[in-house]
Amino acid sequence: MSNTPYRGNGMADTPEEEVLLIHVGLALLGIVAASAGTFWLKGATWLVEHQVLVAAKADPLLQIPGAAGAGLDVPRLAILAAVILAVVVTAVSSARRAIARRREELA
Repeated sequence: MSNTPYRGNGMADTPEEEVLLIHVGLALLGIVAASAGTFWLKGATWLVEHQVLVAAKADPLLQIPGAAGAGLDVPRLAILAAVILAVVVTAVSSARRAIARRREELA
C-alpha cells in the first residue's frame, strides 16, 4: 500500500464513501421508479382533462399505453408530427452549423 491518500472523483474521498454514494443513488433510483407509475397516471388524467389527449370514450386513433385508453385523434397526431418534425429540423440545422463552424476553425 502506498502512503498517498486516495483520490476519488471529488465527491467521495475513500472507496467506502463511493460505495455509500452508489447505494444511496440506487435507493433514490428505486424511489423514483416506484413513483413513476403514479406520476404517469396523474399526468395522463391531467392531459385528458385539459384536452391534450382524447378520452377513451371518444375512440382515439392512437392509444397511449398506460393512459386507460386515452390517446390521440387525427388533429392531435398532426400537431405531434409537426412538433417532432420541427425538433428534427432544428437539431439537423444546429448540427450542420456546428460542423461548418468547426471546419472553418480548422481551415
